[in-house]
Amino acid sequence: MIRVAELFAGVGGFRIGLERTGGYEVVFSNQWEPGEKRQWASEVYEARFGSKGHSNEDIADVDASKIPDFDLLVGGFPCQDYSVASTSRNSKGLIGKKGVLW
Repeated sequence: MIRVAELFAGVGGFRIGLERTGGYEVVFSNQWEPGEKRQWASEVYEARFGSKGHSNEDIADVDASKIPDFDLLVGGFPCQDYSVASTSRNSKGLIGKKGVLW
């Protein structure tokens, strides 16, 4: 079994793909939306997969020693600061909170 750490997990689409492939176990996941009071994506993720091993805090604040050993690191790149779906005024690129996470 390949142990997986999943960052920027969203609602778990990447995890669903891994689980359908078989041979993967997600041992840690993180989903946190900066600047949002209600963490919708994290709530959906926990409702679907449970809260064990799931973190809903800024990944920069997560104590690395609390992350279980893993074999594969995956993540959904937080692209909102680069997205063409936003206006140029709202796209913050490398200065945006999400733009520095890559």
